[in-house]
Amino acid sequence: MVKTKQNRWKSKYVDNRNWKEYHKELILQGEFFFDLNFLENWDQELTEMNKGKRGAPYQYPNSLFEWLSPIYSFLSSRKMEGVLNQLSIFIPKLKSCDHSTIIERLNKLNIQLDFDRSKSYRIAVDGTGNKLTNRGEYITKKWRVRRDWVKVSIVIDRFTQELLDVEVALDKEASDSKLAKKHLENLQDVKIEDFAADGAYYEEDLYQILKDKNIQPVVKMPKNASPNGLDPMHSEARAMKKLGGYSPWRDKYQYGHRWNIEGYNSSTKRCFGEVCRMHNKENCFKEAKMKFINNERMKKYAKKRLCA
Repeated sequence: MVKTKQNRWKSKYVDNRNWKEYHKELILQGEFFFDLNFLENWDQELTEMNKGKRGAPYQYPNSLFEWLSPIYSFLSSRKMEGVLNQLSIFIPKLKSCDHSTIIERLNKLNIQLDFDRSKSYRIAVDGTGNKLTNRGEYITKKWRVRRDWVKVSIVIDRFTQELLDVEVALDKEASDSKLAKKHLENLQDVKIEDFAADGAYYEEDLYQILKDKNIQPVVKMPKNASPNGLDPMHSEARAMKKLGGYSPWRDKYQYGHRWNIEGYNSSTKRCFGEVCRMHNKENCFKEAKMKFINNERMKKYAKKRLCA
């Protein structure tokens, strides 16, 4: 039975989600955290890693730390050492390591996003923040303590909600448009049809880059955007005016699907939190980035199991 509800625009909302399938997917996402299949290739992976290596050989494969990476969002390195100590009693193939090794190897971990770079994408870009400390709002307001944020900017396909790229920087060191330009560099070998973003990305330099790359900008323009000028930004304002204003422009380019990226940010932070444990700046960046990569790994793990 199709569910309907009233939304704030007084029109009917049709819920087409397959709830039975969705519930199963959420259950499989939980299994992601305890999938120990990597143990089957423990010895083989170590052999490959130590081939031709000088100095002390690796004792633990990278797959162990790929498994521990999402768990680090919930447990400190010492608690994870305790977890490994207990699990290794019941799972002989799983060897425990100390918390220093866990942190060292997590910091060296380099997990890349896995997606089909031969396809074309209609992307959405947006940024969010991760706290550098787990401070309370009372402390911030009472003592006027201002802490930096790690700004995380992500790119997703706004229709399939597949994560394509992640960039991080301190909040005060990079604007949204600056990080967007980095995304476009990272995805230069990927076919991008259009680029959807909110008004924070309404910038002349970014429009010019999009034109040079033959990417249609779908950036929300201010109400007083000037249509006068020959540059790409003003040309788009003029094109919107010819269409009849914001509403027909929104419908033509399906701008409403940009909101999927807000949901992606929200679901990642609900699952993996928004506080960084690391203290070193570069390690904080990596930790904040890994929250989103691990969320994508978890989602793809569940979808793959669901289709099996």
